[in-house]
Amino acid sequence: MAVVTRDERILAGSTSTADAIQSSTVTSGTSQINGSFLGFVSEGGPAANTIGLRGLSSSRTLVLLNGRRLAPAGAGPQLVSADLNVLPSTIVDRVEVLKEGASAVYGSDAIAGVVNIITDARFDGLTLDAFTNQPVQHGGGGRNYRLSATAGKVFDRGHITAAFEYRETTGLRVGDRKAFACPRDLYFSPTTGAEVGQKDPATGQLQCFPYTTGGGVGIASGYGIAQSFTVPASRITYLNDNINTIGAVNGIDRVGPSQTQLRDHVLSPIRTYTGYLNAAHELGILGDAEIYGEALFTRRESYQDNTYQLNLSGGGLSPDNQIYGGSYYGTPISVYGYPTSPFFPNSLAAAGYNIFTPFIVPSRTTRSSQRVDFARGNVGIRGDIGLGDWRYDANFQYSHTRARYSVQQIDVTRLNNALQTVVAPAGTPANLITTAEPGQAGAGTAYTCASNVRNGALVAGANCVPLNLYSASILMKGQIPDNVFDYLWTDHVGRTTFKQKTFSLNFDGTLFELPAGKVGAAIGYEHRYDYINDRPSAAALAGTLYNYSSAGNTRGSDIVNEVYGELNIPLLKDTPFFYRLELAASGRYTHYRSYGAETTYRFNANWSPIEEVRFRGSYGTSFRAPNLYEQYVADQTGFYGGNVDPCSGFGDLESSSTVYKNCLAVLTPILGSDDPTTPEVEGAPAFIATSGPTVTTKGGAGLLKAERSRSWGGGVVLTAPRTVADLQLAIDYFDVLVRDEVTVLNNLVLTRCYEADDFGPNNQYCSLISPRLPASDPQRGNLDAFDNPYLNVAQQRVRGIDFDLRYATDLFGGKFVAHAQATRMIDQIFQLFATDDPEDYNGTLGVQGAGAGPKWVASLDLRYTLPSEKIVLRYGLEYVGPQDSNDDELAVAPFLGQVVTDLRAEAYWEHSLSVQFRWEDVGQVTLGVTNLFNTKPPRISSYPTSAGQFTRIGNYFNSSNYDILGRQLYLNVTRSF
Repeated sequence: MAVVTRDERILAGSTSTADAIQSSTVTSGTSQINGSFLGFVSEGGPAANTIGLRGLSSSRTLVLLNGRRLAPAGAGPQLVSADLNVLPSTIVDRVEVLKEGASAVYGSDAIAGVVNIITDARFDGLTLDAFTNQPVQHGGGGRNYRLSATAGKVFDRGHITAAFEYRETTGLRVGDRKAFACPRDLYFSPTTGAEVGQKDPATGQLQCFPYTTGGGVGIASGYGIAQSFTVPASRITYLNDNINTIGAVNGIDRVGPSQTQLRDHVLSPIRTYTGYLNAAHELGILGDAEIYGEALFTRRESYQDNTYQLNLSGGGLSPDNQIYGGSYYGTPISVYGYPTSPFFPNSLAAAGYNIFTPFIVPSRTTRSSQRVDFARGNVGIRGDIGLGDWRYDANFQYSHTRARYSVQQIDVTRLNNALQTVVAPAGTPANLITTAEPGQAGAGTAYTCASNVRNGALVAGANCVPLNLYSASILMKGQIPDNVFDYLWTDHVGRTTFKQKTFSLNFDGTLFELPAGKVGAAIGYEHRYDYINDRPSAAALAGTLYNYSSAGNTRGSDIVNEVYGELNIPLLKDTPFFYRLELAASGRYTHYRSYGAETTYRFNANWSPIEEVRFRGSYGTSFRAPNLYEQYVADQTGFYGGNVDPCSGFGDLESSSTVYKNCLAVLTPILGSDDPTTPEVEGAPAFIATSGPTVTTKGGAGLLKAERSRSWGGGVVLTAPRTVADLQLAIDYFDVLVRDEVTVLNNLVLTRCYEADDFGPNNQYCSLISPRLPASDPQRGNLDAFDNPYLNVAQQRVRGIDFDLRYATDLFGGKFVAHAQATRMIDQIFQLFATDDPEDYNGTLGVQGAGAGPKWVASLDLRYTLPSEKIVLRYGLEYVGPQDSNDDELAVAPFLGQVVTDLRAEAYWEHSLSVQFRWEDVGQVTLGVTNLFNTKPPRISSYPTSAGQFTRIGNYFNSSNYDILGRQLYLNVTRSF
């Protein structure tokens, strides 16, 4: 078991309890969900912090507070694990981490291990604590502040402790750090080795935020797709921002990037307010009974600003939207019933175009925000039962999460209204009018929304403002007027409730005594009720949020009943070859209302042939029923980019390949074949995806099986005789196998379908994919949507070795302590289905909240306490081994053809220094610097398809193993009274 103490956290400059728990040596180097992972459809929603041991995810890691389950918290339906943001910092005495399966001891979900946060209960006096962490390169963000007060009193027959804590993390934006402000694909020529990619037409240099080469780095803007009935479609922009001068941008280099992207958050701003109370009182009756209780309340406020792209490729658009213009062989197309726009550019009409669908990035960001209130309280009674040393402990605990989350998005109804105009009647307020600009069909005329007018007069309560899609300032610079922006982008609020009720009754004591010691036992019962109710906004429920996630009402509950027993048997001691021999066994019967019953067990053994050598081993089984989200998530939608399409650029593949044949078969009826006589008309083999599909995640209640696992391990602890040295070395092997793992396939659904020999609606993967957009659609040929249900897969397995070395000695009258930890991952194997070959992801790039990661991680802590014991010096070192997801094949990027990518993260070393002063009448002051040499995360490439992409910040690999803030100075001041 690993232990992280409060003193260690203070000297290391940890900003919070979550920061300490998510360290690479605790998590074996697997990347965690933290404040730099801002996906909405993720565990706990944006800004959540979770912990997953051994790369087996947070849903398989049990988090306890003072030995009792910490319920999930967060915003949105994916509440599958504890949010570490709810934890206080200064009141936490230590964190104990058991990194092996332990469901038989702790209950369901403890497949990967258990994290137990233990507070300082018996506190006497008043302590004030202040902390700040300041990046040397401020750049506008990334700072941390914490203020807390802890007060307590110990009485003859009890105690009471109360604490309050305020913590703030200021956000970090892309443009706040020069290192992040110019993300590129980092593709390289296979012949020259030079970097290649999209270039900015304004500078001729490789473009920041490229968007044409499949890497998903940037967002297209400043041009649109122009089409007609008589001339080929083309990508058109306004040259020199002039609506009267148009030009084609059909190749790789189109229009430079929108600077709005520099204002995106890469680290979420967070504020938390935490109150904690712990009390106990001895009654003097009922077996010297003690009543006790604990209460925790945390409010978390967070938000994220992001760049938005407005285009006309989404669903729900009205056929009455005015996006047409021009004529057909001299006859205005309005004569044929097409809704024409008064804002349609005359230059496009003169060139023969009849429809123009632009890509617009507003100069303002949109905002998502969360407010999460988490409350937990428990009360219990414990005492002697009057039989030997047997004791009882009865406890009831109630946890409640209430969250409000808001997204600033467009309701498609409002977009349709803003694209349908009439001439503004007299008296129309100026804020409801948009006037056509010079160079547009209705130049000089004032227009308002048709929805504002009835029978030629303005209706009461009218609030719609027309959107001039084709304005040069809007298309080229994103300068949407505030009245238009505020009408279109509104806040859509959802609410989440999660409740957990737990009752437990435990008895423990001595069964009998052996020569080697007392045989201890424990038996108990636990009842748990879980309930979730996620109510998305009305627009999300109706599916009218334009090009944004929709969801149904995720609502469900489960009831768990468990009985358990434990034995600790000291077999031998103080005999030849058996200085100590101890066995422990535990068993648990678990019954879920949703998934039935399962029995788990665990055996432990410790054998010391001599005092200085101890061998230890364990074997156990674990069990996890699908959580409420996996069972009941109600049609939650998300979006992929076009690079997820297996057919994007398929014409560059070998014509004999299965993917080529399948893509050709499905796209030819929509796009036609290449015809040499009409080279301006591109057929199916020239297809490049210009939009991505909607993905719908579905719960598997009634269809899923429960997960089952087994874990075993063994190790040795070597302790030098105290007469020689204060030295201890522990080496432990671990092996965890999870069967019937519950997961989703995501875009692997698409890959499996298009790689199938039986491609078609009868294939199990293809049956999940909707038909492609038809020839009549402006985005013809692109994927429309696919389903992504939760299902059981074959297995996941992790194996490795933990090392722990501690050495202490007197030095120059003071005390020197060295502590080194390391983990060597041997295997991280994932097998999708029984018919598939297992794949080992060990040593490859790891994704937040999932498996994979470096083979080696290590830490070194050197501490020296001066003879006066008033000054402590510390040096820390964190090592994260290389991660390599390169293969021998060249990637194929749109417009570039074959390119070399670099998906290797080099070894990472991070150093820290600190000094602590202890003044008797003043307090404790700790000064330090983390990331002493300003080490940046490793640089990696993007990839032309999403299947090969990994999260990045700028050009750097985004993983919780690495520091993204750079060199930081920190100060912690503690004063006790």
